[in-house]
Amino acid sequence: MRMTRPATAVLVAALGLAGALVTAHGAGAAAQAGCQYKVVWPTAGVYENPNPASVVVKTKQAGDIVGASTCEGAGYNEYGYVLVTTDAAADGRGWMREEAVVPV
Repeated sequence: MRMTRPATAVLVAALGLAGALVTAHGAGAAAQAGCQYKVVWPTAGVYENPNPASVVVKTKQAGDIVGASTCEGAGYNEYGYVLVTTDAAADGRGWMREEAVVPV
């Protein structure tokens, strides 16, 4: 079957738009995802700073989902921490022990 030029132009425009929508949707989802974790300890503290002597600003329970828009980690001696978002911290950034959470 032979297509006319106007039909070809419409088809190309439609496919181009569909591709742009798929790309935009995928990029938006990836940008919003960040890092999400599920708490596995019965209770786990959210610290103001990534060290065990820091103030615990909030406590999360097993099964809670936590995370942040960026994937950051920090270490203090033998302890590893992951960044989580929280209104309880002065800067909106809290830290949880790596062992207390698993990636979702």
